[in-house]
Amino acid sequence: MVSDQDFDAKVLKSPLPVLLYCWATWCATCKTTTPVIEEFARDSKGRVRVTKLNVDASPMLSSKYNILSLPYILVFDNGQLQESFPGALPKHEIMMKIAPYI
Repeated sequence: MVSDQDFDAKVLKSPLPVLLYCWATWCATCKTTTPVIEEFARDSKGRVRVTKLNVDASPMLSSKYNILSLPYILVFDNGQLQESFPGALPKHEIMMKIAPYI
């Protein structure tokens, strides 16, 4: 889990590419997508840092990255936002999106 307070350390300064999964407790689609993200995290351990951002608990980051719909995925590499995509994606699509950064 990442928040406004530890975002720089956990995401921007990560030695690995980061998949940041943005979600909220009230988001019904997030409830079905979270297991896919968790499975991707297990499969990519050591190659990609996968972390979650609760948008309600971190309003500064939600605003900074203009997260207006959920779920939302942001990909960071070398401290820079590389890609962002809204909605629920199947695991194979997530793998294809992050492959260039591994």
